[in-house]
Formats: sequence, C-alpha cells, structure tokens
Amino acid sequence: MKKIYIASDHAGYNLKNKIIKKFSKKLNLQDLGPSNSNKSVNYPYYAHKLCKKVIKKKTNIGILV
Repeated sequence: MKKIYIASDHAGYNLKNKIIKKFSKKLNLQDLGPSNSNKSVNYPYYAHKLCKKVIKKKTNIGILV
C-alpha cells in the first residue's frame, strides 16, 4: 500500500485532523505534524519534512494543508 504523508501549519491543523479521521481506515496515512496543538508553528518546517518523505520514494504521496 502507498504511504500518504500529511502535514499542516497551525491554520490547517483542524482540517488535517478531519482528513486523517475520515480516511485513516481506508488509506495508509502518516501524520507528520503538528501533532497535538493548533498553536502557531513554522510552516516551512512541516513542508520540508513532508517533501523529504515524498521525494524519498516515487510511490509516496504528500498532502500539505
């Protein structure tokens, strides 16, 4: 099964969690953060983290909110 990585900044935190809740039983979703809060975070940090996972393997997919 393909790995689907998902990450967001603080503004997308709630939407990211809704996506995970809706699709986690059907898809292999891996949450890259932020993990437990919608407090202000550095968006480029999570974007870079997600991009590294996606470029690692051609079958990996990323969702950035």
